[in-house]
This record gives sequence, structure tokens and C-alpha cells, in this order.
Amino acid sequence: MEKKEKIKLKWRFKILIFLVIVLGVIFVYGHNINVKGLKVEEIPIFNEKLSKEYDGFKIVQFGDLLYGSTVYEKELENVIKEINALNADVVVFTGDLDSNTSMNTEQRDMFIKYLKQINGRIAKLAIIGDHDQKYLDDYKIILEDSNFILLDNAVKEIYDETNIPLTFIGLTNTNNIEQFYNNDSFKITLIHKPDEIKNIQNSNLVFAGHSLRGQIIIPFIGGIKKQDGANIYINNYYKVNNQEMYVTGGIGCQDIAFRTFNKPSITLYRLYNS
Repeated sequence: MEKKEKIKLKWRFKILIFLVIVLGVIFVYGHNINVKGLKVEEIPIFNEKLSKEYDGFKIVQFGDLLYGSTVYEKELENVIKEINALNADVVVFTGDLDSNTSMNTEQRDMFIKYLKQINGRIAKLAIIGDHDQKYLDDYKIILEDSNFILLDNAVKEIYDETNIPLTFIGLTNTNNIEQFYNNDSFKITLIHKPDEIKNIQNSNLVFAGHSLRGQIIIPFIGGIKKQDGANIYINNYYKVNNQEMYVTGGIGCQDIAFRTFNKPSITLYRLYNS
């Protein structure tokens, strides 16, 4: 074998070893490190249509807990602790509590124990995710016993020492929703699947979940893991039909216990009149 060929083989072998090491590091990072911990994102939202009475109003969103994927009791306890440290005016849960298809009494009581501890100064609101549909009766009991208000294609107006309401609209589906948008109040819509925004026309803000922001994020490209209901809108922010939509990164994992550049997170929104 010629000397040049031997040099080429050595370089190919070195490159192969390097790639194996890189892939190994990525696997360990995505499977063992990046699925743990919890990041708190703080996002200021400026909207001139917001009443000045709500300037500085704080909303905490969490979603896609997917308990049993990478989240267990220890992680859930930490989520509750972090939410309460933010002193939210309103806490919203945008669906997918458990990753399983059924729930026993022990699991249900465990969720009630922890979710009941969440503090929202004015209200705690929740909507139904696709996973929640699989254990819907238990999910409704959990929310009720944890003092969450379930918005199942429903509206909740809140008042903060003023007669001007802040309107939350929780949608399980987007059929015949025009009735929810026929007044002049500031409207915040909660949806589970972000692609549903295409059917919404007159909301001031939209908060969504489900996509996990693509779960596996590649720098300069964004999330790459798409799923039904998050094929179009999977990243953290969009403006659609003149409506701002924020998509939470979620806490658990879908299908595979793997995240890259996308730590589990909850979001604190501070609303401002601009």
C-alpha cells in the first residue's frame, strides 16, 4: 500500500473516531442532561390594547408535563416550587399532564396533592391536551380538586380591582368559536396545539404548547420534531392573523426521552401597555 493511501486511511479513521465521540456526547447530553432541570423564561409583552390597569400583570404558563416520560415526583415538586416563586397573578396550564393512556387512583391523588399547592393570586386556569383526552374523567377531577378552572371551549373573565375584564378563552377545538370573540375586552386564548391558530382571528394573545418547540433543536435551524397539531408552528414565537402566539417548550418528552438545546421550561409573561 502506498504511503499516500495509508495517510488517507489514518485520517478517515481519525474522522470516524471523532464523529463517534461527537455523537456519543450529543446522546449523553440530550438523553441524560438536557432533559433534567428547569429553565424559567421571562418574556415581556407590550400591547397598546391592554388596559393600563393590567400594566405589569404576570401570567405563568406551564404545559406538556407528560409525567412518566422524564418527569417524576421529584421533578414535579420542583416545577411547583419554581411556579410559586414567580408570584403569578394567573397561572395557566396548556395541557398534557400525564404521558400514559390511563390513570389510577394513586396517580390521581398524587397530582391533586401537588397541583393544589400552585398559587395564582387571582386564578388558575387549564385546558385539555390530546393526552388528557385519554383519561379525561380523572383529569377533570384532578383540576377541580386542585382549584383549577377548566376552560373546555369556555371563557373566564377576571378582574383585578377594576371593572375592566381580562378575558381568557380556553379552546379544546376551534369549531364555532366566533361567540368567544364578540366583545372589546383584551383577549388571551389558550390552545394546546399551535397549528390551531390558523382558525383564530380576533385574539390579542395566544398561548400554546404541544410542540415542545420541536423537542430536538438544532442551532440556526430550530426544532425538527414535528407532530400532528404542530407541523407548521413549532418554535417559540409567531405572529399569525395579526395575533402574537407564544409556544411553551414544555417540561416532559414526547415519544423519546431526548432534548437538545431545549431544556424543560416554564414561562413568565409580564404584560405591559405600550
